[in-house]
Amino acid sequence: MLKLIHRKLPRRATALLLVLVLCLSPLSALAGTYEIENGSITVSNDGSGQTVTQAGKYDNEPDAKPVITNRDPDTPSTNTVTLNAGAGATVEVTIQDLHIDNSGDPNDEIDGGASFTTTGDGDVVIELDGENTLTAGYEHAGLQKENGGTLTIQDENETAGSLTASGGYDGAGIGGGDNGDGTDITISGGTVTAQGGDGGAGIGGGDGGDG
Repeated sequence: MLKLIHRKLPRRATALLLVLVLCLSPLSALAGTYEIENGSITVSNDGSGQTVTQAGKYDNEPDAKPVITNRDPDTPSTNTVTLNAGAGATVEVTIQDLHIDNSGDPNDEIDGGASFTTTGDGDVVIELDGENTLTAGYEHAGLQKENGGTLTIQDENETAGSLTASGGYDGAGIGGGDNGDGTDITISGGTVTAQGGDGGAGIGGGDGGDG
């Protein structure tokens, strides 16, 4: 009897280990850190779950709470971030020491673009950690809101966060690009500095847009 128990113990331990591995493996994709230098990033939620796509690296990777950052915070990237929230869904991300600069020549109509854009009909929540800067080019907002739902910028964890968002010519700091609206924006925490380009609001609409 003792010999039988002795044989079964390793099997039970192995089975328990396999269960733990199977349970924990999916969680490894639920709090990933993504470096913007590796390519432009799209975070999407169509209501069936949130995923991350990064050119050449990740393709619809399940991740409920991704952290987007710079590997080298002293060198801004020209890669972009897009948060796409489907109707009735919410995209949630943390930006941590993220620095993107697509200003080029801010008065050059063919140069620059949006650094960070929200799209879709749903809601977007951005958690701020560390120091973050988003700078846009001609006719774009630093943080360009195009989603039909709400945009919430917050700082709810233990790591203090800030955001400096600068629009290009005719673009808001946070909100609309040229002729773009900047409505349903809530800032509930963090230190936020938003400067619009010529004709754009700090927070609100771009030139010709509502906010």
